[in-house]
Amino acid sequence: MNSKTSADIIIGVSSCLLGENVRFDAGHKRNAFITGVLKDYFKFLPFCPEIHIGLGVPRETIRLTLVDDKIRCVGTKNSLLDVTDKLTIAADEQSHWHRQLSGYILKKTLLVVVWRG
Repeated sequence: MNSKTSADIIIGVSSCLLGENVRFDAGHKRNAFITGVLKDYFKFLPFCPEIHIGLGVPRETIRLTLVDDKIRCVGTKNSLLDVTDKLTIAADEQSHWHRQLSGYILKKTLLVVVWRG
């Protein structure tokens, strides 16, 4: 029998999905299913990697692209804006709280949950 309660199940969620105005266009993508239904079953830990690395709001959009046979995260208008290394460092800095997550809800993904014993 599973003894976990909803307070024990921590899910990382993109801050914009909770209604925070952190997107490139200074808006949000509040999701009523997440904030109205799932909140009763999970504890959310919001995060926004772009804000964490110091990109402003509003900001240029960034995307993953292949540069010299390597995947880089660069600006969509200014390819000289390369935040790959900053995002890698941020992920390393955040690894301590990522370990407590049971899964993630991201903007481009409906729901990704990885359960840990």
